[in-house]
Amino acid sequence: MSNERDEIYDIARSVIDGELGILVNGSDIDNTADSLSYAVLAAGYSKPRTITTPAEANALPDRAAFITPGEIIFRKWKGYYGEGKDAWERELGQMVPAELLSAEGHFPATVLFTPKESK
Repeated sequence: MSNERDEIYDIARSVIDGELGILVNGSDIDNTADSLSYAVLAAGYSKPRTITTPAEANALPDRAAFITPGEIIFRKWKGYYGEGKDAWERELGQMVPAELLSAEGHFPATVLFTPKESK
């Protein structure tokens, strides 16, 4: 099982056991939780990714975006300052060179968007 599916399974099992335990018992609880966890993943659930350092942020692909604990949104622009010089754009177009992205107050952050890799 994936970590994400394990978490969903544990939540589903506790709800089924705690709220429906009278109606469902024994291995039926496990089977029901198992089915529910797959259904939730199939419906498109994915746990938001958390990043904890500027290095993790800078490793994100071009146009990725994250939100800080203070609700500041940053979006990555690869090559903004020339070859190999990336930048992070804050609201109102304020640009921050990637190497100057500070950990102070910005992390842990939640990744809002990661573009699909181009083929």
